[in-house]
Amino acid sequence: MKKFLALVSVLFITAPLLARHEVYSRSFMFPKPGYYSIVTQQALWHDIVYNKKGTLLGGIQVTPFYQPSMGLKKSTRYFLFDKKNELVVAGDNTPFKNALGTPIRDVRAEWLGLSSEFRGVLTVDPKQQQGGVVLEYSQDLKKWFDVPILRDWYINITAPIVHVHNNMHLTQTNIVNTNPNPLPAPQNIIEAFDQPSWHWGKIHNGHSRTELAEFRLVLGSSYASENNFQLNYDAILVIPFAKKQRAEYLFSPLVGNNHHMGVGGGVNFQIPLSRSESDYSNSFILDLESVILIRNKQHRTFDLRGKPWSRFLLMNTLGAQPNTNIPGVNLMTYKATIKPFNMVDFAMGWRFKSPWLEFETGWGVWGHGYERVEHLKNINGFVPFGIAGTSPGTTAHNSTIGQQAPNDPYFVPITLGDIDEHSASNAGALNFRVFFSGGMIRKGEKADSVFGAGWSIDLPYKNSALQVWNAWIKLGITF
Repeated sequence: MKKFLALVSVLFITAPLLARHEVYSRSFMFPKPGYYSIVTQQALWHDIVYNKKGTLLGGIQVTPFYQPSMGLKKSTRYFLFDKKNELVVAGDNTPFKNALGTPIRDVRAEWLGLSSEFRGVLTVDPKQQQGGVVLEYSQDLKKWFDVPILRDWYINITAPIVHVHNNMHLTQTNIVNTNPNPLPAPQNIIEAFDQPSWHWGKIHNGHSRTELAEFRLVLGSSYASENNFQLNYDAILVIPFAKKQRAEYLFSPLVGNNHHMGVGGGVNFQIPLSRSESDYSNSFILDLESVILIRNKQHRTFDLRGKPWSRFLLMNTLGAQPNTNIPGVNLMTYKATIKPFNMVDFAMGWRFKSPWLEFETGWGVWGHGYERVEHLKNINGFVPFGIAGTSPGTTAHNSTIGQQAPNDPYFVPITLGDIDEHSASNAGALNFRVFFSGGMIRKGEKADSVFGAGWSIDLPYKNSALQVWNAWIKLGITF
């Protein structure tokens, strides 16, 4: 088990280091779940849960937590364009043109339903707040099966209840609209990205969800826990309860693992660095957990290959009538098989303990591999569609979100080969973490208890995860 976990960790932690640091024009992000922290789960709790001495040989710990994100420019580029933190939106009649008469802009206003005289600048600042409480119950099996083979085994049940609030902070500046389209057409950028006619991929500032994320079942064994030396290993089954993300909105909040079931395992070490007969101890700690998430099906919104934000283009269907252009997000959103990643949580550090106090600090890594999106089917339905040309039923296949190309000589439909699967997937993530915690331990004749608090900060190596900090408090008791 230890060799397997070590191999998995190397593969899924070092792989993102070899890949590109930044990706862009993505329609889906998987932020780190706020309750996903092996050091938070083990802090203080390890000392009493592996040495239960009460009548029931059970234990409960309650851990409220709060995890907000911090703004990073590279997080903005995850949703926008490569090397751009803001985008210029302008119509065909903008006075700002190059020597060839081509409008200088990033986004053509007409694709969004804005007027040809419209000019403005947009940017986003994706941020998230997570808060909740993690409930955990631990039960030694020797209470029920006092036989040698089961004497050191236990069962843990963990239930995180989580509130998530996401906000893209879509902002518009320098707005000029000298000849707006008649109502109900959108009059500005914020209205354009939240049109009622868009069924998917809209941008709306502020969405929240509160749900039971999952049940985590752990079957583990405390191989050794005496004289400040501890070795513990376990097997993990994750049963999801929270619903999947909603593709109706970009950066839709999701709770937990996005409704993916998971299987995995973990190991925990505490190795004393001081003499065991002392009332005070210094120890080296190492924790490792790996969970493989199981595939499921979800709706995702896609771009075309080599064309960032092409999901926001207008589309034409074969034989379309005047004024029947269709928002691209309505036709570029499909149900697909999502093959997720393996999540790895690793931490190591130093732990100091006195008869009634404990402190620890260290460094860790949280990461996951690349998500794969597969098995897109029937993307044209019953009517072929393509990028809208200048007249009904025509296409302009070479168009981009910035410019409309000349009409094609014949109708050019979008095919499965034109779809960029990566645009709707989450790229691999690698977060470096620094943590600190401390608290009190009270040991009695039949019951032990702990109370403490901790703090950590995650520094993302890539822009596919948000930079977050996490604070928590804990109350635990064994009986």
